[in-house]
Amino acid sequence: MIFLNQNYLFFSIFLALVIMGCENKEANKITDPDELEIRKIHSEYVNGWLNSDEEGIMKLLVEDSRIQPNTLKPIDGKSEIRKFWFPNDSSKTIINNYETEIISLDIMDTLAISTHESVLDWTYKKDSISFGMFQKGINTTIYRRQLDNSWKIWRSMWTDIYVERK
Repeated sequence: MIFLNQNYLFFSIFLALVIMGCENKEANKITDPDELEIRKIHSEYVNGWLNSDEEGIMKLLVEDSRIQPNTLKPIDGKSEIRKFWFPNDSSKTIINNYETEIISLDIMDTLAISTHESVLDWTYKKDSISFGMFQKGINTTIYRRQLDNSWKIWRSMWTDIYVERK
């Protein structure tokens, strides 16, 4: 009889944990439309790099954007950022892998601040020069609400915590 009660107790605890796990998954669903849009922009940014989509990436930025690459001076304005990321000099940068995980996202009226971890594997080629880099980093992006209530990237900076030349 004790064995039967222990099985019943075990099954009851297991069932309660399963139900609580389902409730937690439901509670973690994102319903805030601003957060959904910002996460979508983040995903479009990553996919833009993976697909070498220059226009797709650039459309996510506001005109007066600023980026702060690791160890470099800030680069101001969409046109200067385009020159930095997509130089018109016959060079080719290939993104082999780009993975991110958002670790925080705070929305404050017309600004949103996102921090994410990243793993980036890329290759650069120009004429006889060819090399690759593998980087792990922490990135902070500030999004700004536009007059039409959409969101765009206003500021972005990244810090490498690990770099390996390939």
